[in-house]
Order: sequence, then C-alpha cells, then structure tokens
Amino acid sequence: MVDKTLLNEVINAPGVSGNEKAISQVLRNEFKKYSDEIIYDNLGSIYAVKKSKQKNAPHVLISGHMDEVGFIIKKFNENGTVKALSLGEINKNCLLGTAVLLPARDLHGTILGFDVEGNALDSKGDVLIDFGFSNLNELEESDIKLGDRVSFLPVLNKNENSSKIFASNWNGRYAPLMEIEFLKEIQNESFDFDLFVGCTVQEQVGLRGVQTATNLVKPDLGIVLDTDQAFDYQEKVDDRIGCLGKGLLVNFYDKTVLPNRLLISELKKLCRNKRIPFQFYYSMEGSDAAWINKLRTGCPTLFINVPIRNMNTPNSVLDLNDFSSAKEALLDFVGELNTDKIQSFKEENR
Repeated sequence: MVDKTLLNEVINAPGVSGNEKAISQVLRNEFKKYSDEIIYDNLGSIYAVKKSKQKNAPHVLISGHMDEVGFIIKKFNENGTVKALSLGEINKNCLLGTAVLLPARDLHGTILGFDVEGNALDSKGDVLIDFGFSNLNELEESDIKLGDRVSFLPVLNKNENSSKIFASNWNGRYAPLMEIEFLKEIQNESFDFDLFVGCTVQEQVGLRGVQTATNLVKPDLGIVLDTDQAFDYQEKVDDRIGCLGKGLLVNFYDKTVLPNRLLISELKKLCRNKRIPFQFYYSMEGSDAAWINKLRTGCPTLFINVPIRNMNTPNSVLDLNDFSSAKEALLDFVGELNTDKIQSFKEENR
C-alpha cells in the first residue's frame, strides 16, 4: 500500500522547524524522478514542477509542510543538562521521560522533570534534557551548540494485520509521503495547467514558509495536505470527529481560512461517485491554507487531510485506510481538473 523503504526514509529524516534540510533532501531525490524541474524559495520550501504544454497555463499548487515539532537548545547548565525551547504546539502531557535525538551530533537523550512532581514543560515552553553529560565541561567538549535542534527519537511501528502505523512525526510527514506517492502515479500524465507539488518549512512556528512559497508559485488553485487531531477515542469530547479508518477529512472550517465552498462540493461529489470514504471535519487550529488562500489576489483553497491520534507527541497514529482514501481522492480530483474548472472555483463568490 505504501512503499516500506520510502516510509522508513521519510519518517526517519529529521526536520524540526528551521532545520528541514534532511527531509528536503529526501524530497529532492524523489521529486527529480517524476518532475520537469525542482524549485525552492529562499527559506527552503521545495516544489516539484510538472509543466503544461499550454502557454500561460494556470498554476495548481499541492502543498503541505515538512517541518515537525521539536526543541531548540537555549542554555547549558552546570550539571551537564541543557535547557531547550519547544518549537510547535507540543502536548505537555507526553514529555516526561521522552526519548529525544540531536541529529546534528547523533546524540540520544531524555526529557527530565523540572520539579519533584515531574512537570516537563514549564510556563515558558522550556524543557530540560539529559544527554548523559556529568558537567558543563563534558557538555562543551561534545560540540553541542546553542541553536541546535532536538527532535523526538524517530519511531516507526506497524503491527501485523493492522492498518495503523505508529510514528513520531506524522504531523510533518503525511504531506511528504503523500506527494511522493502522488507524483509516482501521475509521472506519465500531462495537464493543461502547471502543477507544483511540494512542501513548506517552518509551519509549526507560525506558518512562515508558506508565505514565501506562495509568492514563488503564484497559484490559481491550492490543495493543502495536512493532518488533524482525531477526536474519536477520548472519554469526554463534544463532537467525535476525525475518526481513524473512516476516510479522508473534508474540512469545511479552519480557524485561519474558510475553504472554497465549490471546491468542497466538488470533493464531496467525487468521493460519493467514486465511493471513497470521507468524513466531515472542522478545525480550531490554523494551517498553511491561510496564506495560500489570502496572499496576492487570493486563491481558492481545498484541504485533503487525514486524522491523527496523539498528534504532536512522540508516538502518533495514522490509519492506512485514511491515507489510501486521501490518495485516491487527490488523484481523481487532479485528474478531473481543467482550466474551466479552475476559473469557476476562482469565480465562486462573485
């Protein structure tokens, strides 16, 4: 269903916000097999381009983010521990004893509690990390630097006869994996629009890369690939939305963007006609779609997301059935696109 070698490579490539180079290189190596050109913005966002034979063709952007939550080292302590600032909305309940990795030095460590109660994330968003050093001298001799990024220790597990995959960074790896799989499927196809497929940087720390990337691509239509928190297992929850195994998410509301209504209608119709499992979802979080939607003169934008349990924790859960539903919907939606449809989406609110 998903190439195991590719899955391992994508999950194990580090990419904490501001240091996404390793996962970017994985994307570049795969993108060059299936595209006419690879382009970057000046922050590091990367896109594979499939060019249309039509002159002055509209631009269709398929985009997600490739950065993951993590930490940035901010202080060395006399006892050999380090203090680090969290990057992204990390669930504080998951941190005590969590295994972490400093990829630049290949150092393994663990998150300690600040106090005897075992609280691991303080009011400033800082954590205390033990990399095994006994004092400040040992720490300094290790060549650790202020500003180094620390990630959760990569995790990738799947039980036999289960459709669920456990990984440390699905929020930041769904889009890269989906895009590579998508480009493989369409490598021999041509379109009457220029297609840009790729990933942004620094989404976890304020939707930064998408702003520069959108200005680079200048899209006429945007499709965002992202993950949303599953609310299907908690004891007390107002709405049980984002249920694992029930299909892709049709997001009709996001705190930072109201998706194009005609695009949502087309996606729903396609899923029903093709019998692709889907479920409605609304999000109280923000996303890259906010800037794709409103930069320049505006761009109709659609989500093709999947639900994730334990998002932004060291061990999150994705259901392969949802991934397959999203992949099928993305392939069919893009396959049915043409310049007239793109124009109709742009005119939907006129």
